[in-house]
Amino acid sequence: MHDYYCEKGIPENVDLLTTEVSDLPFDAGSVDAAFSTMTYHEFASDDALVEIDRVLASEGQLVIVDWSATGAGDVGPPLDERFTVTEAADALSNAGFRIEHEAVRPETFLLVATAK
Repeated sequence: MHDYYCEKGIPENVDLLTTEVSDLPFDAGSVDAAFSTMTYHEFASDDALVEIDRVLASEGQLVIVDWSATGAGDVGPPLDERFTVTEAADALSNAGFRIEHEAVRPETFLLVATAK
């Protein structure tokens, strides 16, 4: 993806980096909002959620859009790699996030959560 965006053009205020979600290179409380688009199923773990919570500012927002386990599975990752919105919301709640909004579409779900 880095090669793709380098060819496409990167704004001057954007730095590309590669890292594990469970080891983010940001100071504690330094991120106002984090967005995960179609990647939650790749990193979903207690360690990753603790790390996201660490880097988010107090009341920082986490927005997740991902493939839903309740979908048909015709596109996207295999169904057995996906989570339901309830499973993802429970994991976030257990990690200390407050769920603000959740929605389900035929193949995807949306979660908006706030760090405490």
